[in-house]
Amino acid sequence: MGRYIHLLLLTVSFFWGTSFAAAKIGLQELHPLNLVILRFTIASVIFYVLLQIRKERAIEVKDIPTFIILGFMGITSYFYIQFTGLQYTNTIHSALIIATSPIMVAIIGAALKIEKISRAMSCGIALSFIGVSLVISEGNWAGIFQSTTIKGDLMLLSNAIVWAGFTLYGKKILLKYSPFVAMAYIHIFGTLLLLPLLAVPDLLGTHSLMKQLAELSWPTVSAALYLALFCSVYAYFVWYAGVEKIGAIRTSVFAYFNPLFATLTGVLLLNEKISFITIFGGCMVMAGVYITNEFKPKTAARDNKKGLNISD
Repeated sequence: MGRYIHLLLLTVSFFWGTSFAAAKIGLQELHPLNLVILRFTIASVIFYVLLQIRKERAIEVKDIPTFIILGFMGITSYFYIQFTGLQYTNTIHSALIIATSPIMVAIIGAALKIEKISRAMSCGIALSFIGVSLVISEGNWAGIFQSTTIKGDLMLLSNAIVWAGFTLYGKKILLKYSPFVAMAYIHIFGTLLLLPLLAVPDLLGTHSLMKQLAELSWPTVSAALYLALFCSVYAYFVWYAGVEKIGAIRTSVFAYFNPLFATLTGVLLLNEKISFITIFGGCMVMAGVYITNEFKPKTAARDNKKGLNISD
């Protein structure tokens, strides 16, 4: 794997970038909550099998409450919000807004006095938020709240905030366990929190998953399998192999390709429209994220070298 790690990491960017379109396809027949349950039940079973095959160390009992919280933040709530938001916006907006997660990490980290924000980072944060405003408003800031995608865009923005909290809270766990082991157990616990919802099909306006499963078409089944196998299991396995082989900083560079693949998929597969304003705003978002990551204080940079920055 070492010789081809850069190519493999590019495939991870492809899978994560195209995951928004795959979810869109799955949401045509499945309620967001049901798609989340289906995806992560499949993924968690595979993660459990891999843990057994690789004979990875089991987590300590005292760490189970932490993994439950991380599972709720990073799987249960995060993907329910994301898939629900996707119903009201497009894949291009979704990918660009989710890309601001490192910005949210910096802001929340500074608010909690966990990290410091340099002047350059402040400029990057401001640039990124201006870019997001352009993407959401399509250049019409006065009528931003009349945008047809505003509901979904705001949900995706809150999604980035949830991921930021998940990232900051998960740093201590990654000091103790390898990233792959941590993410495998986070998936498993997050899925276990989802399963009880099968008993209350009317919760949040959803429908019985068992009833929907019997009526699914092959495109929807394929979308769920794609999300579970490639966007969860394969992607996290290769991503953290990259962290081990070339370091977290070099690996994180590949995340910048996610919005590109999401945009291409949205335009070519889903016939979504993209304007010059969206492209310009998207470039501002990614430039702001790059500046924020590039000019982190030395302590934060040392954390990144240890692989403490959990990827999207």
